Amino acid sequence: MKIAIYSRKSKFTGKGDSVENQIQMCREYINIHFPSSESIVFEDEGFSGGNTDRPQFQKMMESIKKGHFDVLVCYRLDRISRSIVDFSSTMEVLEENDVAFVSIKEQFDTSTPMGRAMMYISSVFAQLERETIAERIKDNMMRLARTGRWLGGKAPTGFKGERESYFDDKMQKRSYTNLIPVENELELVEILFKKYLEFDSISKLHSWTLESNIKSKNGNDFDMAALKIILTNPVYVKSDDYLFEWFESREYDIANKKDEYRGNGIFLYNKYQNRRNKAHKIKDISEQVVVVGKHKGIIDSRKWARVQEALEKNSKKAPRTGTGEHGVIGPILYCSCGSRMRITLKYVGGEVKHYYYKCRRKEQSKGTRCNVKNANGTDADMIIENAIKAAGKRKGPLWKQLKEQEKKTGKSGNKVENQRENIESQIEKNKKSIENLTMQLSENQGSTASTYIIQQIETLDNQINELRKKLSSIEEEKDLSLLEEENKKLIMQYIDIFNNSYDDLDIFGKRRVVQAIFKRITWDGEHLDAQLR
Repeated sequence: MKIAIYSRKSKFTGKGDSVENQIQMCREYINIHFPSSESIVFEDEGFSGGNTDRPQFQKMMESIKKGHFDVLVCYRLDRISRSIVDFSSTMEVLEENDVAFVSIKEQFDTSTPMGRAMMYISSVFAQLERETIAERIKDNMMRLARTGRWLGGKAPTGFKGERESYFDDKMQKRSYTNLIPVENELELVEILFKKYLEFDSISKLHSWTLESNIKSKNGNDFDMAALKIILTNPVYVKSDDYLFEWFESREYDIANKKDEYRGNGIFLYNKYQNRRNKAHKIKDISEQVVVVGKHKGIIDSRKWARVQEALEKNSKKAPRTGTGEHGVIGPILYCSCGSRMRITLKYVGGEVKHYYYKCRRKEQSKGTRCNVKNANGTDADMIIENAIKAAGKRKGPLWKQLKEQEKKTGKSGNKVENQRENIESQIEKNKKSIENLTMQLSENQGSTASTYIIQQIETLDNQINELRKKLSSIEEEKDLSLLEEENKKLIMQYIDIFNNSYDDLDIFGKRRVVQAIFKRITWDGEHLDAQLR
């Protein structure tokens, strides 16, 4: 019988139910209830139980799906997950693969209906506890936010965070973060607001920063997202009666009275709804909390409000990308400088007569940061299309690249298989050696030799555990090799689809097939370099 032991702890500490203690208790349980069984330990330390996105847990579940284990043992139910959805999904995988589950603390046995029912009830309470803790933390954070304190995190451009300590009414030491002005950064912020109102375009502002070689606080080029974050952040605005009325007219949740709007900057809290494994969603304005901070604002309230209104107006005019009817390789085409390339159309008599791909960095910096020449759109698309057509006939550079990958994958697979056989052979040898030593030990009880024999057994047992870890790693390599092989077959299917259905595919269908075959295409001014998926 093969048993998987799983342990988890959120923080790296030696207190309480440490990973080592959990493993030890699981081993003791296994020795009593599953004698003569083999066990492998999977441990995640420093990971929350809020989800199952943990390296060793995922590795263990993959092994379970491959039929490597008969039982999963953990110290406590919430070591698996505090989420009902994740826990239920885990249990379904165990049931599908005939793997029993044992939780030592709760003494659950999934082989009985009552055991399964009690286990699910406990998982409900585990999630309720987690959600209650999260709600309490959120309430405390919002209470602190309404005091005008900076709640920490990365300080915005123009400020640095500085911790200060104080004693509360119970004489307990507390600390909070103050925003300290960084004058040269604040000067840049003022310039950015001024220039945006001058250009009335965030893309033009971006081009200006590139041309002027203006860097972010981290020494990098600004991108449009970073510029928008600065321009929309109320931390820079001077609070006054006008600003209070501006927020009030839009129905924000305003934490301070009007007479407190006297020149300090503003914090905006509770803006985003955190969604696991998804992009953060902006909450309704009525849920966003506006708080007067303890730092001074630098941007006039009317100027700041004009910037917000201009950004909102211009965002509605921004064109969507990747929806045009020209250019097959555009969505995955990059310049050798690392920037994306965009398609530019040339009209003659109101009709598109020509299109080409142009480096965005070159365009935005007006040639000061990149000077790679444009790519003729028709020619570039034709090069890639012809390469796919040639591969469909089992010839050409793309086909050669696929064959080389196939050879490499085959050699790697043979090497992995030889390593696996050698390790399994060594494990069996060690097991037989342990059996022989165990027999010798029974004949030499109490003798001086027994101590030496026990040491040998422990050494061999440790070697077996290390060999099993190597075996697990090799099996992962084998899986990766098989995945690459399947990927190559899938690419060939798309190549055949492209060739057999070329005349029937519209521009969007061709794009989808090209993106299924290639991960990235790079233009260096002379040649295209296509990277397979």
